[in-house]
Amino acid sequence: MGTPLKRTSLSDVSELTDEIQVRLKGIGITTAELLSVSVPEEIMSGTGISREQSLELIKSARRTIGVGGFKRGLELEEESTPHLGTGIDCVDRVLGGGLRSGTIIEMRGSQWAGKTLMCSHLAIMAQLIETDDGSVPKVIWYDAEQSYRKKRIKEIAFRLRMDPEAVSQNIILVDVVKSGFMDASFETMRMTLAKHHVSLVIVDPLPIALKHLETPFTLTGYVSNMSKLAQATGTTFVISSMTRFGFSRGVVQDYEQRGSLSMMIDYGFHFHLKGERERNVVLTDAHGTLDTNYKLHIGPGGFFDDSSSRNLAVRRVERFLRRI
Repeated sequence: MGTPLKRTSLSDVSELTDEIQVRLKGIGITTAELLSVSVPEEIMSGTGISREQSLELIKSARRTIGVGGFKRGLELEEESTPHLGTGIDCVDRVLGGGLRSGTIIEMRGSQWAGKTLMCSHLAIMAQLIETDDGSVPKVIWYDAEQSYRKKRIKEIAFRLRMDPEAVSQNIILVDVVKSGFMDASFETMRMTLAKHHVSLVIVDPLPIALKHLETPFTLTGYVSNMSKLAQATGTTFVISSMTRFGFSRGVVQDYEQRGSLSMMIDYGFHFHLKGERERNVVLTDAHGTLDTNYKLHIGPGGFFDDSSSRNLAVRRVERFLRRI
């Protein structure tokens, strides 16, 4: 498991009086990390604090959590960032243990290509990230196409030798189709992340989910807000689509096409169908250091490095499936 997710109390910010802390908590700003990425207008409208004072509070929060210090960003990242494994050995080896937490991950590919299956892997592995109080972090899954499969979650968890029932119960499922709306305005989402230890939020697929928002957002605006929350809370956001959000291969060219949106995506998984049990996956990152092709195999228990490891798991997982 990685470094615990950090949540710095507002009381650790020296300039915050008890009264100001109460006001900030009333609008969902419950940690120094959240305060550090807030905007003055947001604080002003919700608390009545002046713009000048709001700016000072944000600066103070950034000083408290070490933003703007003397260490290089990569050094801070290596020291403090937990990693989210995929549960697929060949992928995690290239990633040095997993995907950095507090990032935006894009899943892209045609129908049945494997986007939701990879989301299922991450929803399970995200529960292994440590929290300050030792509790198991939760996962929020916004299902906009009714593609979530509880049985799939359980079989992958069983294969990875985790408690299938506990893992599935720890995923907060929001069925966007049945409810008719997506209760994911950023005020609501921020309050949820502040109240619970949430390590992962999945929106599958994002374009359809956005149609159900009560408050309309542009794609760029929505992902921008996700990026701020990810940085402030250490929560990872996964967004999926059949078309490209940010980058795939060729970061520079794609940046020219999609501008700021492409720079908000930290990792991209591009899935290609290759037979019933095989998928070609291209994994890229925003820094251009990753551009790796994988041939993954599908079987009972999710994705596998190769057909031999899949075949070894088949009987064990199939026996489990017959019991549920």
